[in-house]
Amino acid sequence: MTALDEVDRQLLGELQRDARASLTALAGAIHLGVSATRARLRSLEERGVITGYTARVDPVACGLPLRAVVRMKVHGALYDQVAAMLAREPQIVRCVRVTGEACYVAEVLAADMPDLARITSELARVGSITTDLVYEVVVDRGVP
Repeated sequence: MTALDEVDRQLLGELQRDARASLTALAGAIHLGVSATRARLRSLEERGVITGYTARVDPVACGLPLRAVVRMKVHGALYDQVAAMLAREPQIVRCVRVTGEACYVAEVLAADMPDLARITSELARVGSITTDLVYEVVVDRGVP
């Protein structure tokens, strides 16, 4: 467990808002010098707090306007097949293993209902599924 101070949290917040921000802009936002900010960034990377830099991409602009949450119950020997099936389907953008009635909860992006049906049919090969369509993403943020 890595202890983060308030400056680290501010820096992480700025990076999550804009991972392409310049070192100078980051330093100004957190009220440190450029050298101190660079050292903080390097430390966060070396400690494994920052694991990479990514771009947020609008799925609608990429032709994937349909978003669904799929809960999947997997039985016994089929657990080994889940990872391979997830790796084959890039439109499954997030999948977590959970406690409770479902074993996995996946977030799926699809072009349309037939595309979603294709993906959920693949998921149903390894377990029973329940699919919910997403009306709206209310909160989508990084670590506070």
